[in-house]
Amino acid sequence: MTHFLTPGSQILNYLVFPKFLLEIDDLNETAKILYMILLDRARLSQKNDRWTDENGHVYLFFTIPSLADAMHKSEMTIKTALKALEEKQLIYRKRQGIGRPNRIYVKYPDALPSTDRKLSVRETGSCLSERQESVR
Repeated sequence: MTHFLTPGSQILNYLVFPKFLLEIDDLNETAKILYMILLDRARLSQKNDRWTDENGHVYLFFTIPSLADAMHKSEMTIKTALKALEEKQLIYRKRQGIGRPNRIYVKYPDALPSTDRKLSVRETGSCLSERQESVR
């Protein structure tokens, strides 16, 4: 069963979608969702001081089979998406040796866009007042 969202509704767990990902046209949706999952896991690592390296950089462990299972994708699809994220310098993987998972460092762009070309506050604000009607 589904319910309408109300001001007092409890929001379920969610992933954060960084707006800068909208600006990267040549990164597919699988890679973007994978980045969101890795960012979510990195935030957990950030809260736990145990998951920082000697330089103070936060890292995480997430095996390819576990990522494939979490995303309901093949391991090859996950490997391709990880490679795409590395090419865009959004993650860095550090090998730990044979039989050990790589450390994954989640990165973000040096200069974040100050304005969003696709979703401005003016555009989204006017959607509510001009076009959206209340559902009763």
